[in-house]
Amino acid sequence: GINAIHPIEPKAMNVIELKQKVRGRLALIGSVDLDFPLSRGTPVDVVEYVKKRISEAAPGGGFAIGSSNSVTYYVPLDNYRAMLETVQRYGKYPIQV
Repeated sequence: GINAIHPIEPKAMNVIELKQKVRGRLALIGSVDLDFPLSRGTPVDVVEYVKKRISEAAPGGGFAIGSSNSVTYYVPLDNYRAMLETVQRYGKYPIQV
């Protein structure tokens, strides 16, 4: 069994503070803001945002990066691909961003 909070909405929850509070009891899933960068940013914005989130929240485990909500029709496909490719490249342990 896995116990997790999903999604982590960055405007409502600070993933770093939340991780410290729940350390070892819950995993955290999400934290890539649907508004910016996913919907209104560029692929470059998405890459930088995702790399920063991974470097901040992934060390120590208990974190799975992803969209902060459902990926809707208005998220540009290039931005969604940028998120997936960045996670694939930098989101593996040991974390090296």
